[in-house]
Amino acid sequence: MSGQRSRITRAGMINGQPLVKELDEFTPPEIKKTMQDTRGGTFIPGQIMVGLEKMSAKFKVKGANQELLSAFGLSAGEMCQVDVKESHQDEDGNKFAIVYSLTGEVISVTESASKMGELPDQDLEMAINAYKKTESGKIIYEIDRNAQILNLGNGDLMVEHRRNIGMA
Repeated sequence: MSGQRSRITRAGMINGQPLVKELDEFTPPEIKKTMQDTRGGTFIPGQIMVGLEKMSAKFKVKGANQELLSAFGLSAGEMCQVDVKESHQDEDGNKFAIVYSLTGEVISVTESASKMGELPDQDLEMAINAYKKTESGKIIYEIDRNAQILNLGNGDLMVEHRRNIGMA
């Protein structure tokens, strides 16, 4: 059994702009099912999944340049592509490649307070349309709103539904 993991290194890319030293923090999307209560004629109520909640991600960038911040000003319908790659190692020396791939729209940019002697930073928030997370090449999540793909690690739950409406 492997022990605790440590993040060893990380690199990012936002719309073709590389981020290594600049990417201070990254918060991937929360994957949360939307559930509704069921009852019908049963004595014991239950819940059924009716979708996923909307996804968003956050980034803290140190010293963002104009090219990076221009992702906020993309035209309507134009998507921002973000890739974050990390290398982890556990207590037993096992190494893991984690890749986050996100497509969406930057919806806010917040600049830190301007203080002498401190590095300027910006917080970017992104509304997510497509999200894929892999660990050493294996899918953890693959979610795509437009393509109607929903894989929570055990295969695409929407494949038969897409086929039923002629999308497959």
